[in-house]
Amino acid sequence: MPSLSDFWLTGSGLDIKPNKATGHAKIFSSQTEIDTDDDEAIAYTLVAVLNAVARVVDIVHGRQKFQVNFSSKNMVTDYGQGIITLSADPILQAPAGFSLADSVDVLTGMALHEAAHAQYTNLEFYTEIPGNPFAGAVRNLVEDVYVETLTEKLYPGYGGYFKKYRYYNFDLGKTHPPKIEGENLMDVELNKRTMDLILMLRSTTNYQSDIARVRKAAEMIKKTLSASKFEHLRKINTRGLAIKVYNELFGNIIQHDVAYTRPVDYIDQYNNTGKNGSSTEQDANKNNISENMQQMVQNLRQEEVNVANMNEVRGNALLEPDVPPAPMVIFRRPVITEDAPEKYHQAKEEIMPYVIKLRNKLSWANTRQVFNQYDLQTGDLDQDSLYKAPFSNRIFTRSHVLETRTRNLDMALLVDCSSSMTAKIGQDKTRMDLAQNLTALFVEAMEPVNSVQTWVYGFAQDVLVNVAELYSPTLINKNRLGTMKADGTTPEGSALKYCAGKLISEGRQLVPKVLIVIADGNPNPGREKNMVKEQSRRLQNMGCKLIHISLSEQASPYGYQHSIPWSDYYTVINQFGKRLRILLEK
Repeated sequence: MPSLSDFWLTGSGLDIKPNKATGHAKIFSSQTEIDTDDDEAIAYTLVAVLNAVARVVDIVHGRQKFQVNFSSKNMVTDYGQGIITLSADPILQAPAGFSLADSVDVLTGMALHEAAHAQYTNLEFYTEIPGNPFAGAVRNLVEDVYVETLTEKLYPGYGGYFKKYRYYNFDLGKTHPPKIEGENLMDVELNKRTMDLILMLRSTTNYQSDIARVRKAAEMIKKTLSASKFEHLRKINTRGLAIKVYNELFGNIIQHDVAYTRPVDYIDQYNNTGKNGSSTEQDANKNNISENMQQMVQNLRQEEVNVANMNEVRGNALLEPDVPPAPMVIFRRPVITEDAPEKYHQAKEEIMPYVIKLRNKLSWANTRQVFNQYDLQTGDLDQDSLYKAPFSNRIFTRSHVLETRTRNLDMALLVDCSSSMTAKIGQDKTRMDLAQNLTALFVEAMEPVNSVQTWVYGFAQDVLVNVAELYSPTLINKNRLGTMKADGTTPEGSALKYCAGKLISEGRQLVPKVLIVIADGNPNPGREKNMVKEQSRRLQNMGCKLIHISLSEQASPYGYQHSIPWSDYYTVINQFGKRLRILLEK
């Protein structure tokens, strides 16, 4: 079959072919040949593939934005969040004769199919037909054909992706019809009818069943979904159609036999039920990439699309070509290293005695005052009212209680991860160790509080300004906090500007924003130091609350109105509570 994705991969210079000696796939670039043991090379290939697939999905389903990812342990399809996950098998286990473009065609068909389900499947109609797995197969088949028909109706040229996807799933390396083993003639008949119906509508080989009822059921689906107008198709009740097809397919068979017949693996896998022993845990994980590989792919994709200040860099280069441009600000999600969980566990053990104290201070600082007002009535006593009242004191006093709770807060921690944090503070700890402990303290204290959402960013600079997203409401693996390490210089102004912007864009509307900067008070001189003053003033004018915890000998006066010098945990917690209360009551 011809490749459809050459256009999207033009210039990438990537291809995947099997290694004759080892049997492993190899990644071929324009210059070098790299075995798939090279994780970074695989990650670059997967990113190129995802970008090609995402472009097509955006064209077809641009109104409803979808995030396309490969499936992993922590990444699953979620239509509500607009997340589509794909199997990496067409890339990492490419069939013989498949080019990279062919594999991308298959993945694009998968992604378009899932996006079509998310956009067109009516939850009112998409309810299971109770009774047996054969009914479930018919239900899923009708819905699959329905959503692909709708997509092809609007975008006729993209039907080729569905055809390539069906070829990979139903025809590649398979014989039709699949052999059915068993001595029970009823079992064989039921499974054959269901498999034949699936192949007649999903196979690309124009398969024809030798059973008249199967041919009539397939014709019923095709005729119903051949409406000339898209609006007419959208009104079809797919559940009602599935029931009619099911009755036609099995109308002359006793339903008791249908309900108690075991489906073959082919049907079971089509239903994705994983029952009847057809799917083991190993099979379920076969299509998943590792969590570390998933993170590498996300990092590389973020480097391409999440350069926070690209417009500023380009604008300055055009307006002031002789002035050195500002460094690019890159947001990354670091890969969790082997020692990260142990480091975070050690930090957590040290700060556990202070967690409840910090949580109480936050509650005290962030809860409005409650007043009980008593209103003593004056005038003549109404004796009739006195004897009729359930409690006599209600005649004289009236209580007004303001029902309040802890207010919502969005809090972000900005942690200095520059090389100056390797300096000792005390006898046996570095500033980096202390910053990691304070970060763990805030995360452990705030995580159980429903009204507070927490973000954690680490920042440093080599050539680029690297901002590591360590924790957020959507990134809840706290072991990533153990990946902090001190390296590079201190771009504190840039980090403050773009992390605050990210907090405002990702945080909740009309919820106060609090930024806590944990740094040693040594930002890069010149531009970065001036930016701290400028951004501090700007954020305060926008209503953001800013608190600085200084890990140097004394609070630094370089731009923060509320700065707390480090002395010990109790003092910092008390000072934080007092300053937060002052800021929130303004």
